[in-house]
Amino acid sequence: MADNLKINQTQEENLGEYGREHNEKLQNLSRSMLAGLYMLVRSVKMYDPENAVFEKPLHQLQDIINQIIGKEGRLELTGVKDSFYLNGMLVKVDLNSIENQRYLLSEMRAKDVGGITLTKPVTTQELKNFVWIFSKEQSSTAEEDGLQGRKLLNMRVAKFSKLKEKMNKDMDTPGDQKVDRKKYAMTVYARAVFFLQKYLESVRAGKPIGSSRALRLVQDFVDISYDQRTHFLGMTTQKREEDYLVYHQVNVALMCIVFGAELGLTKPQLRDLGYIALFHDAGMTTLPEELSTKRGALTADEKTAVARAPLISVRNILMEKGFSRSTLLRVVTTFEHKTDYGTAVRDARGNIQMIIPKTNLGVYAKIIAICDAYDALTSRRPYRDAYGPEVALMLMWTEMRQKFDPELLAVFMRVMAIQPIKVLSRRQQQISVSGL
Repeated sequence: MADNLKINQTQEENLGEYGREHNEKLQNLSRSMLAGLYMLVRSVKMYDPENAVFEKPLHQLQDIINQIIGKEGRLELTGVKDSFYLNGMLVKVDLNSIENQRYLLSEMRAKDVGGITLTKPVTTQELKNFVWIFSKEQSSTAEEDGLQGRKLLNMRVAKFSKLKEKMNKDMDTPGDQKVDRKKYAMTVYARAVFFLQKYLESVRAGKPIGSSRALRLVQDFVDISYDQRTHFLGMTTQKREEDYLVYHQVNVALMCIVFGAELGLTKPQLRDLGYIALFHDAGMTTLPEELSTKRGALTADEKTAVARAPLISVRNILMEKGFSRSTLLRVVTTFEHKTDYGTAVRDARGNIQMIIPKTNLGVYAKIIAICDAYDALTSRRPYRDAYGPEVALMLMWTEMRQKFDPELLAVFMRVMAIQPIKVLSRRQQQISVSGL
């Protein structure tokens, strides 16, 4: 079902495409880029790069590269063994293009070029300077900034010899690399917990500190989980009842990033999502402790107090300096994630027959709602023990089903590698399996 997910036109400005749709577009652009590079490198063996024959192909390649940068925020193309990777994604080519890819890799390595990196739009002149590296008249290899007299401004060349040396080193010490990366992940997690503790203390005091200081932490979350998603999922089981809200918000941010990566969100989108999720429930810290830990049903006044908590979170956002579209997205998502996805239609026995969507909620809000509920259910509270993962997902799929986008919830189950089949009825099992 996740393959069919769409984002409406107004959301695309902030979120872009995601899931399979986004990956397919990126794959198509990647293949077109490699085809363009292949033609230019092949042609430069016969013609001078200043020849008019290069004008159209250079403009076409410029447009493709700048589209990728526009979508991803950067372009990092690397040749590894017999394949190319774009921003860590394997570029899949058809059988007819394999020989062309091998030719391009061979020519690049002959000039000690392991790949290219761009974070800003490229010009046709810069591309032409890059193509000069492969000219039949060129005997010297390029440096990181290109050839002498034909320097590259926004583009950087990765030396194949250095990449090969690094890969060989990684092959020699794979265990050490894994341990170091996991240790760093633990360090980032601890820093996030410490920051949230200080932030929530400042919110209780009525003088919230700047949340922008957390952007670096969120970016670290994204960078680590983007390459190795399992590093952080195991950490979300670390919880202390006395610091529930701190750990809850950090855990929800991490799960949102891992979940969002599975849906195909880009790194900039994952950073925005994680940043919003990290503060999604900050207003709850202003509630009296006896209310947040109360056993039994809440009174009408207590329900009103809890309902006001998101307003406090929004107020803190609006108190920060500057106002942008990103600020507006944070405000809207903080409200929306508390809104049920739809209305449940039940039969005479009270079983949910179908869900009628209420409104067109934003994707960030839908993701946060699922991760928020899952972490809350699997956490021990003063008024109940923690539910196991299977039971928590069973409750979300049955009793709480109207609260979540069913397609996203099905994907979430797959991401968490948990299917609550054992505790579902036969009919519910059929619904769950068909949804997955």
